[in-house]
Amino acid sequence: MAGAHTLAIAALLSWLATELLGLLMVRSWIAAGGIRAAQRKPADPDAMSLPILAGHAGLNLAGLACWAIFVGAGVKPLAWAALGLMAPAIGLGISTVTIWTPYPGRRADPRPGDVPPEPRADSGEATSPGVIPRELLDQALADERLSQQLVDELLSRNLTPEPSVRDSGLSLRPLVPAAHGVLAIATFMLGVLAAIAAI
Repeated sequence: MAGAHTLAIAALLSWLATELLGLLMVRSWIAAGGIRAAQRKPADPDAMSLPILAGHAGLNLAGLACWAIFVGAGVKPLAWAALGLMAPAIGLGISTVTIWTPYPGRRADPRPGDVPPEPRADSGEATSPGVIPRELLDQALADERLSQQLVDELLSRNLTPEPSVRDSGLSLRPLVPAAHGVLAIATFMLGVLAAIAAI
């Protein structure tokens, strides 16, 4: 029985570490304007879904509470309830990773006057973001003032270094969600072993 209690405490510590990494990711998501992007979700398909994020966090916190009571009071059914809450939470976490890749950092803010190009109605083909439609380009090249503005814009975008890019080129930011996921799987495995050993 001592081995079961050791496994349960190891699962609790792993769960707490997983939650701390989750809080770190949510804090950086909020700082990067994630809530505002989620509120305009239909207009921004890359934005995180608040219900999915809330469901993921809520299920994990409820499971953590059940597990803490199991560890403290030894109520065995709560171990299985905690694991039952954790399983769908992991599923929601995996869905957030697919939506939230790459890990949210500070994206370049749109410049004043930037308007995303619209698809060309006559050809049926969609234009990629940042690509100038042919008609607009022809119009700009025909007008000397617009041509100069276009050249200045291209030069400023391509020659000005972005302040958020580090010189080293190495970013450890993707390790945070990876560590969060690995710890979640390890926590689940430790929890299953502890729940089985407690029977």
